[in-house]
Amino acid sequence: MGRTDREKQIKELNELFSGIEMAVLADYRGMTVESMTAFRTKLRDVEARFRVVKNTLSMRAVEGTPLEKLKDFFTGPVAILYTSSDPVGPAKALMDFAKTSEHLKPRSGVLSGRLLDLDDIKRLADMPDRSTMIAQALSSMNAPATNFVRTLSEVPASFVRLLGAIARQKEAA
Repeated sequence: MGRTDREKQIKELNELFSGIEMAVLADYRGMTVESMTAFRTKLRDVEARFRVVKNTLSMRAVEGTPLEKLKDFFTGPVAILYTSSDPVGPAKALMDFAKTSEHLKPRSGVLSGRLLDLDDIKRLADMPDRSTMIAQALSSMNAPATNFVRTLSEVPASFVRLLGAIARQKEAA
């Protein structure tokens, strides 16, 4: 690879890394092509990618990007999982696949410019995804209004039940 090719690849990686919300570096040593393909297919469903990159190019490409904090972690065979959307889905996919594959080992990551260790990545994977969190928040916001309406409608309903009971009582007498 010539100097111009390297510079071009560094520029492309820098542009890619500039738009990333979350990235995780993982050791992929020993993964077969089939397992790597299966993992990449899982990641496509959650709008994430998994890419093997040269460490020397990556260390130069992360400069000035949200991934700059990962610069020291590009050692040995490493691949990068990245996404520009919801970070929970890719973290779940990574941790689930890592449970079944002894060869895929997450190292560290970055989420919105914050450095993540393995425990942080596990906690992120345990969180509900974005749509579930939105549904839970909307449900919580809607609950007081729903309860208020039920309370207001109970007053006339109780009155109608009382009138019905009085009418049945008078019919029986």
